[in-house]
Amino acid sequence: MYFSGMHYRNSPINSAKGFTLLEVLLAIGITAMIGLGSWQILNSAIRASESTQARLKELNTLQKTMLIISKDLRQVISRSIRDGYGDYQPALTTKNSFYLLEFSRKGWRNPMDDPRSNVQRVAYELTDNKLIRHYWNVLDRSQDTESISRELLDGVNTISLRFMTEKGGWVDKWPPSESNSGAQNAQNIDPRMSVNQLPKGIEVNFDLDQFGKIKRLYEIVSNLDGIDFQTNTNTNTNTNTNTNTK
Repeated sequence: MYFSGMHYRNSPINSAKGFTLLEVLLAIGITAMIGLGSWQILNSAIRASESTQARLKELNTLQKTMLIISKDLRQVISRSIRDGYGDYQPALTTKNSFYLLEFSRKGWRNPMDDPRSNVQRVAYELTDNKLIRHYWNVLDRSQDTESISRELLDGVNTISLRFMTEKGGWVDKWPPSESNSGAQNAQNIDPRMSVNQLPKGIEVNFDLDQFGKIKRLYEIVSNLDGIDFQTNTNTNTNTNTNTNTK
């Protein structure tokens, strides 16, 4: 009986010990802290990746917009138009109440060989902090001619323009008012001559939500001395289209 009792008291079943409630709670707390820390690290990495992708997308959109504007302004040409009321509009003007800037440009590619000019009428509009580009399928418009528009950039607070005159000065509006009186004699010969004047350069200043202030200066190539830019305004499909910009 004595040995049997001793064997019972020293048996493995009787000597096994478990975790106390405090130890279990402590283990759960440590596991929860590790899980929470891991989640915070992972969440921060995901948010940083999303923020980077969003900023890269905004930067890509800005770069595309600048490229479009650069292509437009570097191909401005001295070609006035007639509006829907038959009045002459300058080749480049800021005095249109609907648009920030309106001008004629070369280089409108015609891969389908459509019966149209390779000169395009373009306008830029700033509305609701959005920069919108307009263009028309024809140069001389009728009253029912509508533009084709495309939103280029959002988050644009302001856009200001300056134009370099032949004398090297800067003006905020184009055509400059002084050109009206100076071209009066030429207007008697051809009314388009007074509205075909181009600046030597255009300075564009942007104020953007995401990127702050950006300034770009564009030289008007068709205003350079010694360069003759011919335009093809013949709507005949057999007309030579070598003047298209590649």
